[in-house]
Amino acid sequence: MSDSAAETVEQTGSEHVSGSDGYPEEYRLLELTPEIAAQLDADTTFVVRGRDTDSAVLIDATEQAYAMHTAHTSNSMYLLTRDNGQLTLRTKLHQVFDLQPTRPQVRARVLEVLKWDTRGAFRGTEFEHEGVTDESVTDGVHVTDTVLDQHVQAGHAHVRRVLDDVLAFRHNATGHWRVLDAGYACDLLRIILATHVERDWPLDALRADTVYSALHAESPHILPEVVDAVLRRFATKHEGVFAMDTRRVCVFLAEQIFASSGSRAWPVPEFLRALRATMPPQLTLDVDMDAWNSRSISTSVVGKLAVATSAPADEHLLHSPNGVPASLTLLLPVDNNTLPQDTRARMRDLFAVKSKWTAREMRPFLEDLVADESAVAKAVDSWLLKFGRGVRGANGESVYTSRIN
Repeated sequence: MSDSAAETVEQTGSEHVSGSDGYPEEYRLLELTPEIAAQLDADTTFVVRGRDTDSAVLIDATEQAYAMHTAHTSNSMYLLTRDNGQLTLRTKLHQVFDLQPTRPQVRARVLEVLKWDTRGAFRGTEFEHEGVTDESVTDGVHVTDTVLDQHVQAGHAHVRRVLDDVLAFRHNATGHWRVLDAGYACDLLRIILATHVERDWPLDALRADTVYSALHAESPHILPEVVDAVLRRFATKHEGVFAMDTRRVCVFLAEQIFASSGSRAWPVPEFLRALRATMPPQLTLDVDMDAWNSRSISTSVVGKLAVATSAPADEHLLHSPNGVPASLTLLLPVDNNTLPQDTRARMRDLFAVKSKWTAREMRPFLEDLVADESAVAKAVDSWLLKFGRGVRGANGESVYTSRIN
């Protein structure tokens, strides 16, 4: 605002307050949490993420996400600045932004963006142009770090963890993110494990450069960033070395088994036979059948992939103190990636998969909607009370059916 446009609007004591007619300047006030205020004092950088159609999310230095909500005030507020000893009225405000911890749907958004690259899953450099005869065919959107920043409401470290989990890698030559073909990733995992036996590598101290050198000597087409992506998905990294994680491998193979058969229910013994058949021989699958009864499924390796049910004749045992024995338990696949982000819609879809749920069973499929991980149990209980009808089961747990129309 120029001095010539300013006019005196109020005099307080010996100081004049000047302002522009109509308050043309746009300002917004942001109400800070104590944590954000402390980070500002430490000269920390913040970012705001989101598309034009998203509610804005602020990401702080610890990668905590905050939804920016508009809060209306009962009284008008005036924003003033002091310029050359004179108070200047910049604008009149009737609302502020406040910050509420949130948990954006990062995985769903990352998967959506990665699908924009129409080349499909990466199966190796030798297959990149297989079947392409029309030079006018495009690759769709090339997914770069910038594209991810524009569309995913999370910090870089959080996005990278999700990219690792969905088997994505960043092509060193182009900077484009691609998803690895699941079969190709499994083949590489088996080669890594076979080479571990041949070269006597410790499975708890694998180095990416050593693994790549050995694989590249046999298969020159293999990319180092692809080897790194496979290790990040199936192993844990600490101080520069990877330790193979059998549970991660089991979860991934279980995903492939369920994906190959649609929505059909799997008897636990049949599922375990399929899992054993696909498990690399260098890794041990320790299966205690007592840990696969209907009451234990929610904490097993398939806890976020399937829910326990049974044949109609055994349904009365599902919520009994001991549950349905593993030999009679059925696994109903639930694809978390396709569940709606709206709480009501997700509860509706889960009740469509299975008509009766306990909070313990439903928790793995709702926890990503809760901003504070320590508050998941409380949130799930409140949603079940809101969207379900509960009765006390034989084991003391409440069993819920849907009240959603």
